[in-house]
Amino acid sequence: HTGSLPIIKETIEILFGEGLIKALFATETFSMGLNMPARTVLFTATRKFDGKELRWITSGEYIQMSGRAGRRGKDDRGIVVLIIDERMSPTTAKEIVKGKADPLNSSFKLTYNMVLNLLRVEGINPEFMLERSFYQFQHYSTIPALIDKLKNCEQQYESIKIENEEEVARYYKLKKET
Repeated sequence: HTGSLPIIKETIEILFGEGLIKALFATETFSMGLNMPARTVLFTATRKFDGKELRWITSGEYIQMSGRAGRRGKDDRGIVVLIIDERMSPTTAKEIVKGKADPLNSSFKLTYNMVLNLLRVEGINPEFMLERSFYQFQHYSTIPALIDKLKNCEQQYESIKIENEEEVARYYKLKKET
């Protein structure tokens, strides 16, 4: 799959999705964002080159790739085979297999063009769409804390006492005139 022409990749993905390809060697990019279930996922190596050095795969990478094995509603079980071709400490193995998944964060950025395009299309309410975005879902829980912080700042602002406020105002006015 890796290194193939885009049309070949798409053909392979369609055939694999239909269950017509029984074995496929692919990189982790095959597991990203595609619903490509596999009965068995085989890791031929536990280290990967990240552009700088050879490192152990992370638990997030392991979860993402091994999660393709035995997809819900497709298989009654999934099999993951992890070939350890070099010495690995038990701690490293445990971190890979039992570690936490990578956090999922929205990269949504609202732009003027996006708002204008949403306003242009009939039947689409931009507010409705934005309220139901993953970004909004992720940040909705932070609203009460932000409101509390705002109230606290407003209270601090109101509690500020300026000694000789009239003189300060008069000085400011004189300074502004010069």
